[in-house]
Amino acid sequence: MIIQDIEITGFDSPPEKGVSSGIVTLQAGTLRMNIPLTLPRHLEMTNTRDKLLVMSEALAAARRMPEYRGKNTLRFHPALLPHEMHRKA
Repeated sequence: MIIQDIEITGFDSPPEKGVSSGIVTLQAGTLRMNIPLTLPRHLEMTNTRDKLLVMSEALAAARRMPEYRGKNTLRFHPALLPHEMHRKA
């Protein structure tokens, strides 16, 4: 299943709190998965590296769901990833 859209909400806690919490919504066709995440450090969603970390954690959490466990069927549409992460032909 190819994830075609991502919505990231939250993750705006102050740096002194030390953790970041939010919800990542993954959409593939008509399927929408809302994945709550709490990560053990402050994140800046304007930072590409932090955004990729959140996307990676959300994908890992989705793959632990019983309907996707053990199957490598979830992946991001290439348009959602930075240009540097596209596969070279």
